[in-house]
Amino acid sequence: QKLCTSSIPGNQNDNAHGNNHREDDRGLGIPTLEIRLPASYPLGATAPTPVLHNVMMNPDKKRNLLEELVEMYEVGVEVSILWGERCREELLHSEDSLDLHNHCRDAARYENGSDHAADYENDNNSDYHSNNNDDNDNRRNIPGGEKQTDTTTYLPPTTKFNQPIRTFPTHIINNPLYQRTITRTRPFHPPKSGPGETMIGHAARVTSPEHVQWVLARLLFHDKKVAKANHNMFAYRFTEVTDGTKRRVADNDDDGEKGAGAKLAALLEMCKVDDVIVVVSRWFGGIHLGPVRFKYIAAVGRDALVEGGFL
Repeated sequence: QKLCTSSIPGNQNDNAHGNNHREDDRGLGIPTLEIRLPASYPLGATAPTPVLHNVMMNPDKKRNLLEELVEMYEVGVEVSILWGERCREELLHSEDSLDLHNHCRDAARYENGSDHAADYENDNNSDYHSNNNDDNDNRRNIPGGEKQTDTTTYLPPTTKFNQPIRTFPTHIINNPLYQRTITRTRPFHPPKSGPGETMIGHAARVTSPEHVQWVLARLLFHDKKVAKANHNMFAYRFTEVTDGTKRRVADNDDDGEKGAGAKLAALLEMCKVDDVIVVVSRWFGGIHLGPVRFKYIAAVGRDALVEGGFL
């Protein structure tokens, strides 16, 4: 995967100086993800080996990113696009990436000739364009310096459980003004379930859509275990006051576990709690629980409300 554009990597015999990697005498090249495939891929338990070329970032962050890619691997799942998008998104939003746009632009000039540099500057991806005066003015009042159009994307570790791709406004999830305290329950293992079946509840006080986005992003981007859950279903409700007028805001999401979001919404209604979001993370243990799983999900959600002091 070329991380400035998009292409599918070659076979497992490609090396750092093979057909998928170009580098000039100055060490300048387009950031590229090389995926070295084992003979058993994609049906074997051995994960492919990711290698990043021409990437300028903190060594610890780079190592953590590569370890995360390996952890995302599941038997039977094609990783090239999933891994490529995860790396590209990390580079675009990493403070240590040292201006990916300029790096890609200079590499394009070398590979394509200076006549093509202007075309590269006009790339449709707005994430690469942040050097004009208007952008700098917009960044001054936003903690972290993000533009209001910047987004951060969460990619589920697998498509098997129908989890959606989620996009968050970067200027919201990085803003300390929206920070919330999140409480969580102890892991719950349902009876007569598989050995890996686990549910954990989370709850936080929220009074605005920005609070909701911050909480969800915090769980998905800063808790590796939650990020790899098969489902993170949630429900929230709060009272918003605008110009002296109160308005009830409420919503829920199944995160691939059909009907679970509505169950959590019903829980909030039954408990008569307000200004709260409850999230239940589930790791499937291999044994289908049937309708009784909704009873467990609601019970874990209620435990989270108790832990958070809402009940």
